[in-house]
Amino acid sequence: MSIPVYIRKEYFRAVDLTDKSAHILEFHYRPETVDVYEKGLSVFHMQYYLESRTRAEIIEFYLTDFSLRGKGYGTACMNEIIDQFGKKGVTKVTAPNGYELAPLGYTGPDQYRELIAGFYEKTGFSVSGDGDIAVKILG
Repeated sequence: MSIPVYIRKEYFRAVDLTDKSAHILEFHYRPETVDVYEKGLSVFHMQYYLESRTRAEIIEFYLTDFSLRGKGYGTACMNEIIDQFGKKGVTKVTAPNGYELAPLGYTGPDQYRELIAGFYEKTGFSVSGDGDIAVKILG
């Protein structure tokens, strides 16, 4: 059984990406998923599970277009979603640091785990000593 996070279902957020360009992203929150769009096109998807009112687990997330990688979309989306979780009382977020199989476009699971660990650290998560989970404690 999951507990829904009651966040406005749809809202727009202005963000600056790594190339300093401004973008308007549209966030759609549903129970256990968040989808982000830009100009009507999907750019980011996250699936999560609420273990309790204060603990969230990210099941998976990805940019919907591989060509968007490295431009700041993932960071902007993750930071915004985590901020919204915090505003709703979530104090701890965990996430897997990789998967058995690497997603398309990666040479293998090890390369993917290394890149995703760097992403988590950039967005304020701590990666566990054995490298299999990332944790972020919210204020």
